[in-house]
This record gives sequence, C-alpha cells and structure tokens, in this order.
Amino acid sequence: MTTKTPKNPTNSPRLSFKLDPAQQRFFADESRVQVVCWHRQKGKDFTTAAKAVMHALRTGQPWYIISLTQRQADETFAKCVQWAKAFKAVIEATNERAFTEYDATLDEEFTFRARELMLPGGGKVVSLPGRNPDTLAGLTGNVIFTEFGLFPKGGYDHWRVVFPLATRGFHVIAISTPRGKDSKFFELVNDPDTYAVHFCDIYQSIAEGFVLRDQKGEPTTLDVFRKLYGDEAGWQREYECKFTGDLEALVKWSQLIAAGELGRSHPFDLLRVDGEAGWVEDYFKSRMPTTGRLEMGWDVARRGHLSSLWINHALPGKFKSLRFLVLMHGVSFELQRHIVKAAMSGPRVGVGCGDATGLGMDSNETLHDLYGDRWEPVDFGGKRKSDLGSTLATTFTDGGQAIPPIDGAHKFIATDLYAIQKEEEGGGASRRLKLYETPNPLMGESHCDIAWSAALALYGSSLIGVRPGLWVL
Repeated sequence: MTTKTPKNPTNSPRLSFKLDPAQQRFFADESRVQVVCWHRQKGKDFTTAAKAVMHALRTGQPWYIISLTQRQADETFAKCVQWAKAFKAVIEATNERAFTEYDATLDEEFTFRARELMLPGGGKVVSLPGRNPDTLAGLTGNVIFTEFGLFPKGGYDHWRVVFPLATRGFHVIAISTPRGKDSKFFELVNDPDTYAVHFCDIYQSIAEGFVLRDQKGEPTTLDVFRKLYGDEAGWQREYECKFTGDLEALVKWSQLIAAGELGRSHPFDLLRVDGEAGWVEDYFKSRMPTTGRLEMGWDVARRGHLSSLWINHALPGKFKSLRFLVLMHGVSFELQRHIVKAAMSGPRVGVGCGDATGLGMDSNETLHDLYGDRWEPVDFGGKRKSDLGSTLATTFTDGGQAIPPIDGAHKFIATDLYAIQKEEEGGGASRRLKLYETPNPLMGESHCDIAWSAALALYGSSLIGVRPGLWVL
C-alpha cells in the first residue's frame, strides 16, 4: 500500500454533531495541557474522544487513554471508536478525502481492533491500564488521564512520568470529577494561570441550557433532581464539583436496598409528634408484638433537629427489624420522656440506649434511675460516636438490620442512614474513622438523627447477654 501526502491536512471532515457551550470551549482548545473538571454526566469522555480522534486524523499522531483499570480506559476508548465510525461514514457519504489519500479502501484505513484504533494518516488511539506509572515511561504521543482524581498517591507519580511528553510537542488532557484535595488533579484545577482549566458545575450547565431529567426521563427542576439523587455529600462532589475529600457513605446504598427488601414483609409503624400534637396514649400498648424482644435507641433534640426514637423487633437467630419509629419535633422534654417510658413499659422490651450528650443528659439519667441496667445513657463525646458508627456499618454489612422498603413513603429512613459520611485516616492499628453528618434530602429537619437513633438501638442490643438480669432470647 502506497501512502500519499494529504492534500489539505488541516481540514476536518464535515461532521454534524451538537456540543453545548462548555464542550465547544474544550473541543476548540489547543493548549498543551488541558484540565477538565465537569460535573457527572456532562460529557467529559464524549468530548475528549471527539478531540482525540479528530486530532489523530488531522495530524497522524497517537493518543493513549490511561486510567486506573483497563475497564475504565476501555469506556473512553469505546467512545473514540464511535466517533471514528461517524467520521468514516461522513467520508464515505461525501467522498471527502481531505485527511489523506490512500490507494487502499476506507475499510483498510479505519481499523478497529480491541483497545487499538488505527486511523488514516497513521494516527491511532490506544487504551491502557495505568496503575503503575513506570509502565508509561516509554510512551510517545498524546495522553488522556481519565478520572485522574482517583489515581493512587494523588497521581503525583503518574504526572512526573507522563508530563515530559508535553515538552516534546504532545498534549496531556486530565479529566475527572473532584475527589480529595491531596492530589495532583486538585493542584491542576486550582492553577488556571499555568494550565488550560475547563470547569463546569451543574449550575453553570443549567444556565447554558443543560436539561435535568427525572426517573421517567421527563425534564425536571434542580431541587427535584437533587432529592432524587439523595446524597448531599455526593452532590457537592459530583455535581457542584467541590473537592470535599475522600468521603463516602458509612452504609452503602446497595446495603440499604437489601435491608429494605428484608423488611418488606415485616410490620412497621411510624408516628410523628410535633409540639404537643400527635401523641396517642396507649399507642405502643395496642401494637406490641407477642413474641421476641424490643430494643430501642433515642437520639435527643429539643428544637431544630429531630428527636428520634428507633425501636427494633428482635427474634432468636434472625435479623432485627425496625418495628416503631417515633419522630418528635419541637416536643418538650417532659413529653419526650413520657413517650419513651410508654415504649419501655411493654412486656417485650429488653433494653434501651439514649443520647446523654448535652441536652439529653438529664433525661437519660432519669431513665437510668428508673430502669437500671435496662437503660444505658451514652455520651457521644470522645471515641464513642465512631464506635457507634462502626456498629451501624457492620450490622448493615452483615445483613443484620431490616428497614421499611426504600421504594415507598419511608425512603427518608434510608436517606438518613446514607447521610452519614465517613473518612478513614491512617492505616493498620492506627486507622481512625471520622464521621460527618450531611443533610437528609427527604427530611430537612433531620441531621442524621434517625440514623443515630438506629446506632443507639444496635448498641443497646450488644448489652444483652453481657449484663446479668437483662432478658436474653
């Protein structure tokens, strides 16, 4: 096959595609180092793939897609293949040969192989796993880092090895959504004087015409979409493009779905008390189970936050199921104690635990004096809250807790549990769990109050069998 010099190598094939304003700015950028920090589903890979294929066709240069795993790199590579096929179709339809003139057919010029795309003029796109930066040292060509914010050791070693390519006339593109601040990607995004930084959060996208859609695919508002997402910490990182650190949910959403399925056939009662209204005398007495044991946790609040009473039903050898949830908002401490006493007076109650920090100290001392070892005051100070969080996470990981199904009116319970975010510091025996409370998108009054009442109930369960006199199933 004889290769001929392109007649007009700077022209592009006439391809009609629609890019929004942010994508157009990035697509047109010819800077040596480009940094793309866009919100989720903005089209980072889509636009980057178009740039790589177009540039490779125009210049004959290679492009390498590098990610932590081969699978991640292949996802961007698949978009490059789609773009190449689109360019090929345009050339076939218009007989446009501006890129190159070969004696071979277009099918021979466009070669689609697993993880290697060969293009007319000698250009190519290759996807590579890049966990080990030393394996990239011999590359010669343009580089795309996908999800650069997730690279090990902050991506510093990869940058040190790959950046010298830019000094030889090639391009380096780093794309990612934000993660921790201790990363090279964070440095790149915050240095627009040195690098070509393309930043776009969800608010800018909407201002430029981006349309949000609900679970049915219909256009929706930002507030509705945010509630559908149901993860405030994740929202800040994935959609507001904030570098919030390496936070993740203490209890995974998949575990909450499983817990909801466990609880689908189990009885559950919800009572909401606001001020002095909503409480019904004999509420628990008329609903008490006739088997098993009740274990409760009380997260105390007076105004602003919710006071939450979580009551599990435990049966021998089975998981615990949320039987009662009493949410109290703006309720006097006197009435709150009355409600807790009403729950504790039933014949099936084993043990209860309450938040004895600050406002809850007096009420929990009163309950401890009344019920002895059956009621445990818990101070959230020191390491105790971390221990409670670990108990909560372990129980859901092991499938030991059932909640109402999350596809119904009680989804707010799952979103409250999901709102506790974690960050682990250190390693080995010195590892420390830090917990952060984020808003519940479905119940604004709660600041993980429901979740902490669940943790207290589970902690109370751990006392069963340890203390003499407590009822063991």
